[in-house]
Amino acid sequence: MDLSLLWNLFYVLTLALGSRSAHFSARRSNSNCQPFHSTFDPSEVSRSNSGDTPFAVVSPKNSVKAGDDGLQLFLDKPSGQIKQKENTNSKVAEGATVNSTFTVLYGKVTFELAGPAVAGIVTAAIMIAEGHDEIDIELVGGDPSHWQTNVFTSDPKDDEPLYGVFGGIEDYSTKASVDEFHEYSIDWNEERIIWGVDGSAVRTLNREDTRENGVLHYPSHAARIQLGIWDASFPAGTSEWARGPIDWNQAPPRMAAIFKSVSIECPY
Repeated sequence: MDLSLLWNLFYVLTLALGSRSAHFSARRSNSNCQPFHSTFDPSEVSRSNSGDTPFAVVSPKNSVKAGDDGLQLFLDKPSGQIKQKENTNSKVAEGATVNSTFTVLYGKVTFELAGPAVAGIVTAAIMIAEGHDEIDIELVGGDPSHWQTNVFTSDPKDDEPLYGVFGGIEDYSTKASVDEFHEYSIDWNEERIIWGVDGSAVRTLNREDTRENGVLHYPSHAARIQLGIWDASFPAGTSEWARGPIDWNQAPPRMAAIFKSVSIECPY
């Protein structure tokens, strides 16, 4: 999947919280965990991947807005006629994606976000490494009363990508929906990953539980934070997973995932 891999542990609020100095400190470390907090001030998000800001936009022009309401990532209806066939759409919208310009290796990452409760749309907060290791949090709009977790790491011994092999479908502690704001967390160290929501742990994946085809598939590389919204209306298998395709006759022409904050704690 386009999106997947998120995590980092323990949350330390410093006097530099929200200041540019805190962000610069986090950027300078390519593989270590540095305490970090952002509410996505416009000065923190740019289209440049130079490292001058903690986040860089890698999606279409005007698809991202940062400000008092947090970080809004937009998905717009494709132009022209959209035909449905066998649970897929003939055109797929290009949603917004934002990457951190720094990486994290082990720690706890907490995201406050909400995504559209629309079938066929996926909102993602992930940790993704250059070698394609991923740790995922995904909100599937067609299944609004649950959220999903996943790990993906490839290996030459795999006959095919192991998408979903280490995935899980998680409950909220109370009646809730993906279009409401919740705090989702990835707590990642060398031996296990713990996913949580609103301060409660809901799933633990131990390193030894990722053995498949005789090898471990445990994320162990420094990873960027990636935030995104995407159209899962194609191909058929992806669309089925996302309860798609998007019905653009009913859905608004522009929809947004909103990220209010991201925090990194470093207990390891």
